[in-house]
Amino acid sequence: MAETGTVLISGASSGIGLATSRLLLGQGYNVIGLSRRGQVAELEHDSFSALALDLGDLENLESSIREVLESRKVDCFVHAAGQGHFGSIEQFSIAQIEASIRINLTSAMVICRSLVPAFRREGKGRLIFIGSESALRAGKKSALYSAAKYGLRGFCQSLREDCGSDGIQVSLVNPGMVRSPFFDDLSFEPGPESMNAIKVTDVAEVVWQIMQSSHDIVIDEVNLSPRVKSISLGKKSLPQ
Repeated sequence: MAETGTVLISGASSGIGLATSRLLLGQGYNVIGLSRRGQVAELEHDSFSALALDLGDLENLESSIREVLESRKVDCFVHAAGQGHFGSIEQFSIAQIEASIRINLTSAMVICRSLVPAFRREGKGRLIFIGSESALRAGKKSALYSAAKYGLRGFCQSLREDCGSDGIQVSLVNPGMVRSPFFDDLSFEPGPESMNAIKVTDVAEVVWQIMQSSHDIVIDEVNLSPRVKSISLGKKSLPQ
């Protein structure tokens, strides 16, 4: 088996984070899962540790990550947490704007603020961020979400330049529409056919492949798309 270790995963209780946690546990990794829900039935495993945290509570988030690092050596961080808010910018309150940026962008930066120095001391470490196709091309009604994902992409690019000589590898995965609970509270979702959406397990496989890559290279970005893009609004499917 390839080299394993301990992986910290945000958003571990559902969607891409859950799929990634399950895959890595099956590959022999120890996983520390961050989420509001904490422990979930799907992740009852001897090598899984749950940490119930609100990623929007930045001060508590930072202190909790520091406590983890005092007792555990983390080898990789996968930022899979995220929320989708779509609509015209004037539809959102200041509190909603701030909360969305905190979850989708600022929380990753705060976690890295503690992780990067620890990785530098070790001379190695991986940071893998789940971005979005919205970080590549913004669309209608996605100003808030795209702003956060474009910001995450810029953060990754700068972090990669800052940390490469310290042995830290920074990668970004930009999926298109993924069939996941992300769409549960939204007014649209991927089309009904399997070719209309990416599976969470497909994204998890890409994360694992990045983790197996040589320490002498960096996989900067991976862009994933469903084979045929289609959006369902109610019962109507609209090809793009």
